Amino acid sequence: MDNYEFSELLKTLKNKVGNIASIIKPQSIQERLKEIEELENSPSFWSDVKQAGVIGKEKTKITNLLKNYEEALSAVDDASELFDLANAENDMQTLEALFNDAPKLEDAITSLEISMLLSGENDSKNAIVSIHPGAGGTESNDWASMLYRMYLRFCEREGFKVETLDFQEGDEAGLKDVSFLVKGDNAYGYLKAENGIH
Repeated sequence: MDNYEFSELLKTLKNKVGNIASIIKPQSIQERLKEIEELENSPSFWSDVKQAGVIGKEKTKITNLLKNYEEALSAVDDASELFDLANAENDMQTLEALFNDAPKLEDAITSLEISMLLSGENDSKNAIVSIHPGAGGTESNDWASMLYRMYLRFCEREGFKVETLDFQEGDEAGLKDVSFLVKGDNAYGYLKAENGIH
């Protein structure tokens, strides 16, 4: 990476952070957090346990969103300032360190963008996945088994916990049927589009 590529990357990332800010409206989130704090200080708030739980989850979700946004904004601003200083002083060591850290910075912004995409009402919930091989006998059962292992690896990589609800082995190989519960942040959001027939 060189100075030009890094400066273009910074422009792109600043633009992305600006777009994210226009969507999540950080000021509105801060106002909502103040409202929730006032509600929590009210003695009557805790008498409705179900409502308190719903608001508690909302608070956690928007607090994390705001924290991630502020960290991304700070990281891009810091990188931009450091880049300008290093260029002004012709500090090649600092520039090289910035170039090496560029993928991490990009990943942080991408992660924030993904969390924006997974902001639907049910996206933060757990998911139930079922795999049923169709007609095709042993080959179909074997394919379903490979698909199941693929989902297990995906869940492991994303840090999700998997609980098998139902599992029926195939007669010769593979499986006839499997259903499993995927637990974790945005599990449903990641898996909601996973459907179809092979």
